[in-house]
Amino acid sequence: MSEPSPQAGAFRPGWQARPGEPLVSRAWALAAMAAALFACNLALQFPGLMTNDSVNQYAEAVSGRYTDWHPPVMAWLFSVLLRIHEGPAPLFVLHLAGYWAGWWLLADAARRGGRANLAFLILLAGLFPTFVFLNASLTKDVGMVAAWLPAVGLLYWYRAQERRVPLAAGLAIAVLLTYGTLVRSNAVFALGPLLLFALAPAGWVRNTRLMAAAVAVAIIAIPLTQQANRILFHPVERQAVHSLFLFDLAGIAAHAGDPSLVAPRATLGVQDLRRCYTPYWWDSFSPWGSCAAKVSRPDDDHATHGEGLPAQWARTIAAHPVAYAVHRLKHFNSALMFAVPLKHIRLTPEYRAGNPAFKPLEVVTPRDVRFDLVRKNPSVWPVTWVAWALVLLVFLARRDSPVNVLLARTLAVSALGYAGAYLVIGVATDIRYHYWAVLATVVATLLALPELGEGYRRRTPALVGGTAAAAAVIALGLGARLLDFQAWSV
Repeated sequence: MSEPSPQAGAFRPGWQARPGEPLVSRAWALAAMAAALFACNLALQFPGLMTNDSVNQYAEAVSGRYTDWHPPVMAWLFSVLLRIHEGPAPLFVLHLAGYWAGWWLLADAARRGGRANLAFLILLAGLFPTFVFLNASLTKDVGMVAAWLPAVGLLYWYRAQERRVPLAAGLAIAVLLTYGTLVRSNAVFALGPLLLFALAPAGWVRNTRLMAAAVAVAIIAIPLTQQANRILFHPVERQAVHSLFLFDLAGIAAHAGDPSLVAPRATLGVQDLRRCYTPYWWDSFSPWGSCAAKVSRPDDDHATHGEGLPAQWARTIAAHPVAYAVHRLKHFNSALMFAVPLKHIRLTPEYRAGNPAFKPLEVVTPRDVRFDLVRKNPSVWPVTWVAWALVLLVFLARRDSPVNVLLARTLAVSALGYAGAYLVIGVATDIRYHYWAVLATVVATLLALPELGEGYRRRTPALVGGTAAAAAVIALGLGARLLDFQAWSV
């Protein structure tokens, strides 16, 4: 096999080391470091944190009766792990094992390409505080990352060495991607680019085709995953998507100034609508929200003239497209944590003064507001990483090789597809909803570091201008917080 041309960022086959490079010793050092990081992470957060969602899924695992409110595959995995030990510990260990195995595979692929220093940097990126914090919780978002990261790492490990992926490894990649897709229902919006990278020739891995794959695969995968869940797990239907429909109806009604648009699902006056609706944080009309009592459930008992909630939702959007767009853009702004005030959860119905019907999960103090910029600094904001993913996509657009560039471009599109989906499907705000988008962008950045370094040295306009634009996004976010910007809270 001939050695690739010595272009920036080029990978050589794994058996070719630099002259005098202690390949074996570095391999053992990288593996030992990955094992140590896994062990430390495990000891620090063992046995994991059970959230409300994971408690409900664990209860389903114990009973053996699943619902579709959450993807049932996680409850099924819980039920399998119950044979090993009760409680959250087995799943927590499995999540961390997948997470650190993924980072090690990515790092070892870089080492085998002759980039030992970059390999150790990639592995250390697994200590990014946001990731470590999120990994403590047994959520479906973490389950998706714990499956997809090693799948991407394994695929890259072979591609970086210009080796064909063997059948066993291909099956492992397929299983991991399938689990990650089933465990997080909106993963379908990020799946297409990964499949294109895995299955198509290198020449196909271009921005437009990656974007087209994201859309096409999502359209196909949504009904397929729903059907797979029904066949495999026979879940009881809870119509979780109706929360989205009701939230959108309330948002349209609020911005159109017409509370009747929510009827008959909820009978609200103007003051009720102002008190209950907000594009911030979460949907107060959900079964556990502060305004849940205002909603008539189940929906089937309250259809008008045969029109169900989905039909009412579609008809109302068609009649009030501007109000719908404003509502969704405001919520997307909150989901990305962009132009929001400090501790913007304090402006939600659950936390507003004079609402004795709801006991908040935490008391928001003035100190919490002051220190919010420290706890949720720009490195935590999803908008920071979305903006940077766009910069990467533009900068890498005209680079057709090597494989690290192709994967970086793939991950950038996957991140944007995943984050962008919340423009139309989100009903809540939390950093965990953007875990894959942030992580994929971080990995893409590390893979493209040689090209980025060269681009800055040459002052490439796309990169310099893009970096300035990303910095402007951060500056606007900081300004909104310091000025206590609340114009988009209602």
